[in-house]
Amino acid sequence: MAGSSLDYRTTPAGRRAESRLRVRLGARMVLLEGTQSCVLADLSLRGAQVLPTRPVNVGHEAVLLWGPHEAFGHVTWTAGRLCGLAFYEPLAPAVVLATRALDACERLPSERDLARGTAQAFVRGLARL
Repeated sequence: MAGSSLDYRTTPAGRRAESRLRVRLGARMVLLEGTQSCVLADLSLRGAQVLPTRPVNVGHEAVLLWGPHEAFGHVTWTAGRLCGLAFYEPLAPAVVLATRALDACERLPSERDLARGTAQAFVRGLARL
C-alpha cells in the first residue's frame, strides 16, 4: 500500500487473486428465503467471507449489506459456519477503504472475547450460566 490507497496489482501467495481486508462487522444478507444477520469476516473488491446466523446454499444469490454499503452476488462455497460470496460487480476501492475505517469504529468482539466477558461476569457474581 502506498499512502492512503489500496494497491491490488500485486499477486499475493496462495489461491487469492487480490488482497482481502479482515474485519469483524455486523451485516445482513438478503436472500430469497429472507433476510438474516451475519458477521462480515473479510472483504475484497470481488467478494466476501461471512458468518451467517443460518446455513446458506451454494449458488444462492444474495445482497450483502454492511454500514452504508451493499453488494450483490452469489454464494460460491460453504465450510462449517462460514460462506463465501462472489460479487457480480467489483467494489470500488473507496468502499474497501471506508469499510476499513468502519471496522476501526464498529468492530464486533470475537467469540473468545464474548466468552471471556461472560466468564468474568460469572466469577464476579454478575451473571448466571
